[in-house]
Amino acid sequence: MPVMSIIACRILEEELFHVVSLKAAFDYLVVVDTREAQGLSRRLKAANIPFASVQEEKVSEMLRQTRSSYRWNIIRRLFMNGSHESFTLVVHVLELGLHRDLTLLRRGVYAAVEQMSAYSDGILLFYGLCGNSLQNIEKDLSHIRCPIYLLRDGENNRVDDCISIALGGNRKYEEAFEICRGNGTLFFTPMWASNWKDLDSPVNKQKDIETIRDSFKRHHISRIVKIEKGTRYDPVFEENIKKFAHMFGLEITSLPGSTEIVERCYLDAKNTITNVCK
Repeated sequence: MPVMSIIACRILEEELFHVVSLKAAFDYLVVVDTREAQGLSRRLKAANIPFASVQEEKVSEMLRQTRSSYRWNIIRRLFMNGSHESFTLVVHVLELGLHRDLTLLRRGVYAAVEQMSAYSDGILLFYGLCGNSLQNIEKDLSHIRCPIYLLRDGENNRVDDCISIALGGNRKYEEAFEICRGNGTLFFTPMWASNWKDLDSPVNKQKDIETIRDSFKRHHISRIVKIEKGTRYDPVFEENIKKFAHMFGLEITSLPGSTEIVERCYLDAKNTITNVCK
């Protein structure tokens, strides 16, 4: 029973939902039961995609028992069908607040990789370089036997961050900056539009909003770019963008987005793991 794990930033929840919605993306889906995964769980339920929500400390034992006993296959009992060699996907969504400090982010991601490597045949990271905090992850965790798969663009370069992922690669990101040259610009995906307050301390007081507004003025930020995708999973994206733009006096423009990177990297990792485990 091949087991693939995904460790994902909550800001990539929409991309994560996209890949698990692909036809034949997995046979069994296990979502680590954390507060950060609640949004993904709601999407899965709304789309009638079956999954098991399992506490973090119980995932390893559940998979161990599944692999050691066909008759008492826990995964089979959770999903009521399938074969012993079916492909299992385990998803762990990490806290967005880890981005408050790059050292904290690195420690959090590394710890999750080490823990999940104990039961995984491969781990795909739904993270970019993130300020180069994850630049050396393969070298730093070379002692782990479990392969680590990374998001790369069409030129085989590791993506810079979530905006690069949403736009379709580092070159697309650079082109977007060129288009916006001369204007301080913020790039927003649906998850950024609904979670921007969570990156630092919650903004729920007028003085906090004034501080951010003053900061935008000092840095000449006057525009917000809405990254549009062909598939829309967040029905309030437009509303959130308009509220943010109105709050801070920004103009709104749009650029096309893409799910090509996450889809290709997911299928490549899945196929590699499946072939190795045959």
